[in-house]
Amino acid sequence: VRTKRKVKMTSKNTPKYMRIKSELADEISRGDLRSHDRLPSERTLSERFSVSRATARQTLIQLEKEGLAYTKDRSNRFVAEPRVDYDLSTTISFFATGINRRREIQIKVESFETTTANLEESEALMVPPDSEIHKYSRICRLSNKLAFVEEEFVFAERFPDLQSQNLERPLIPFFEDVYGIRATHSRIAITMTGFPEHIAKTLELTPPCAGLLLEQTVLDVQDKPISVGHQYWRGDVAHFSGTIMR
Repeated sequence: VRTKRKVKMTSKNTPKYMRIKSELADEISRGDLRSHDRLPSERTLSERFSVSRATARQTLIQLEKEGLAYTKDRSNRFVAEPRVDYDLSTTISFFATGINRRREIQIKVESFETTTANLEESEALMVPPDSEIHKYSRICRLSNKLAFVEEEFVFAERFPDLQSQNLERPLIPFFEDVYGIRATHSRIAITMTGFPEHIAKTLELTPPCAGLLLEQTVLDVQDKPISVGHQYWRGDVAHFSGTIMR
C-alpha cells in the first residue's frame, strides 16, 4: 500500500502538477513503470501526493503532452514506448532506412485512387494543371504500435500501373528499382496540429487531439518532385532531430 508523501521539490515556482510529472517521469526512466503499464488514476495520484483531483488530472495530461503516456478507452492512460529517433539530416524518408532496425515496421495501405490533380497538387508536383495523379494513404506501425498515417500523391505518368504494385513496403527504393526514379533529397516541415477526425480515429486517439504533422516533398537529382505527402504522427512515438553543419 502506498503511503502519502510530499512531492520532491524542484523549484518553489514550479507548479505542483509539473513536480509530480517529473517524479512519474523518473519512475518511467528507472523502469518502475514500464511501457504499456497503466498509470495511476487521478484519485490514486491525488491521495498519494496530497493534491486535488484537478492537479492530478493536469499531471496526467502533461505526461501525455510530452509523449510519455497515451490514452486508451477515453479515460485510461498508459506508459508510452520509448520514442524512436528520426534524424531528419541523415535520411530522405522514414521508410527509406527504417531508422531504427530494432523496431519492426509494418505498413498497411488504407486507400488508393487515381484522380485529377487540383491546382495546389499540380503546383506541388510541378506538373500541368489537371494532370492525373495517384493518391494513397498508408498506416505505419512500429513494433505493432500505431505510429502515423501517411497521405501521399505522385504524378501518374511517372508511375504507370502503380495500383497493381505492392505498396506495403518502403517506396523510395521501390521507385528506383522498378521505375528508375532515384530520390536524392527532400524538403520537410514539421508542425504541431490538431488531427482531422478521420486521422484521430485511424490512430485510435480520442478527438479533439493533436500530434505532429510532417509535410515532405521528395525530389530527384534534377530537383523535380517525386512525391508529396503528409505524415500525421502520434506525439508519443517519435523524437525528431537533425545535425547542423557549419
